[in-house]
Amino acid sequence: MATNSEAWQRHRTRRSFVYRRGTGWIFGAVLVVFAVKILISAGSWVGWQATPDDGVGAPGLFKVAACAPAGDDYRCTGAFRENGGSHRTFDDAVFVAPSEQIKGSLTAVYRAPDGGYSYDNPGEVTTGMLGGASMVFGAAALMIGTGIFFLATGYTPRPPRMSGSWSRWGRVPFGEAWQIVRSRALLLWSIVAFCALGLVLLATGPLVVFLA
Repeated sequence: MATNSEAWQRHRTRRSFVYRRGTGWIFGAVLVVFAVKILISAGSWVGWQATPDDGVGAPGLFKVAACAPAGDDYRCTGAFRENGGSHRTFDDAVFVAPSEQIKGSLTAVYRAPDGGYSYDNPGEVTTGMLGGASMVFGAAALMIGTGIFFLATGYTPRPPRMSGSWSRWGRVPFGEAWQIVRSRALLLWSIVAFCALGLVLLATGPLVVFLA
């Protein structure tokens, strides 16, 4: 049976372990979650761009008044004006866009008979889109690789003036973190793979745009 002093010592050991690595864990988790969100959003955008979708109804211009996130899309409110015929204007138009629209911008859309609005999407992916997607996916892969490093080691970059023992948080130096990574082959190669993929995609994006 453990004595109070032994139980307290175990508690102090666990607490010290969390204190030393807590900041790095939080930073790594934020990086990974943000990168996954980017991947989901970018994947939806690429999928939408590559899927043909004919506009239905009357063509016109939608003037954006405001946009708010709605799942993976954005719900935009504003005014719609038809291009032909009676040039009807609808001031209470609501348009669900695949990406955020700038307030005051004009977007060419179609107004369906049921009052809904949609793009005329030819399903064409240009070299500019491919280059942009490559850089976005590359940045996300790099963030995931970096996030895994922080999550696995608890490392947090700290200026030298903050390395004293007065602070209990984030005291895992890079050398110690690197030794943890080197001792686990699967962890090491996972980080290397994500970071290498990210760098390749980041470099490929501009090449696709400028050399096409």
